[in-house]
Amino acid sequence: MNPTDALRRSALPGATPLRSAASLRAAAAPGRREAAQSARSKTTVARSRRRREKPLDKRDVMMIVTQLSIMTRSGVEVADALRSLADRAAKPAVRESLRQLHVSVEEGNLLSQAFAAQRDRFGDILVATVAAGEASGQLPDVLTRLRTLLRDELRTRSAIRSVLSYPTVLAIVTCGVLFAMVFFVLPKFAGIYAASRAPVPWVTQLLLAGGTALRTYWWAAAAAAGLAAVGVWRAMRSPRGRAWLDRAAYRLPLVRDVTRALGTGRLFRLQGILLEAGIPLLEVLHLTENISRNSLMKSLNSDMQEAVLVGQPMSSAFAESECLPDGAMEMVATGEANGQLGDVLQTVGEFFESEGEQKLKDTVKVAEPAIIVALGVVVGSIVLAVMLPMLNLSSVGGR
Repeated sequence: MNPTDALRRSALPGATPLRSAASLRAAAAPGRREAAQSARSKTTVARSRRRREKPLDKRDVMMIVTQLSIMTRSGVEVADALRSLADRAAKPAVRESLRQLHVSVEEGNLLSQAFAAQRDRFGDILVATVAAGEASGQLPDVLTRLRTLLRDELRTRSAIRSVLSYPTVLAIVTCGVLFAMVFFVLPKFAGIYAASRAPVPWVTQLLLAGGTALRTYWWAAAAAAGLAAVGVWRAMRSPRGRAWLDRAAYRLPLVRDVTRALGTGRLFRLQGILLEAGIPLLEVLHLTENISRNSLMKSLNSDMQEAVLVGQPMSSAFAESECLPDGAMEMVATGEANGQLGDVLQTVGEFFESEGEQKLKDTVKVAEPAIIVALGVVVGSIVLAVMLPMLNLSSVGGR
């Protein structure tokens, strides 16, 4: 059976593959609504009936999943494992969450149902994955895969912060130097220039005037900066601003390759783990669409659902996407052709995540000298503007 025939089983009755993207979307619309409603009924609850809870820290979730994986693999009952974890938890929020899980399981609920009651804290992905593991009788294996995904996600975030730390510290130090020069150094030199008869270059006059205005009306400058920051923040949180930021992240030359590789790697790894856990493909695509923060990635997941609903391979939706690195379509199509989509998605995802981290390091290595030069030019120009009148003073004093 070829991949198209295999995937056609999940399509609506009577659906046929279509050629154009427009006709594909038109044919998939009714079925997609049905599939979305079905997936939502399995993966969401009536959130309007309860107060939203603050999500647990990713590192805490990873520790819970890791220890549950080890204990269940060792034959410990889930309820006993949860009680043990709750007794040893250091953070109050984690301890309370584990106690609620333990009480729910003791009352006869499945672990996935206990997690579902705290969906805001743990997320839809964990709930669906644990439910699939329980249904297939492979809960320890599924928890192990989930732990690996969470661990690697935390490792990637840590690597990104580490790589960006030096440019950030450099920029902060430079801003501190500029602040000290404007508020402490320039006033001293302004008094010297005012007492001398030496002519002051226009560059220095402009710098002194700007420094005086900034020191006098610092409150107005701070208010303007604060309002500008709030305005930009609100604009970026709006649908149009978010969409613009998402497009920029995937199109700007310096960050385009990094964003595509890291985003694709995380998406494919997550989809692969969910498929390997036994979750149906359409539900996997619905879950990954819901958790995607990037509007372009949401659109890609939506296109993949439409393709599967009408019997097309999932990879057929990649052709018009600008989110994916080169080669992604061919590699995923290979997994569809040999019936090992979940395993191939995980492998390809790991490859792109590793490539994205390396591209980020290479980009920062190139950007660091450019940042140093730019900041050096700014600071050097200010120092030169301050020191130029001193040369005139020395020439006047030598006459």
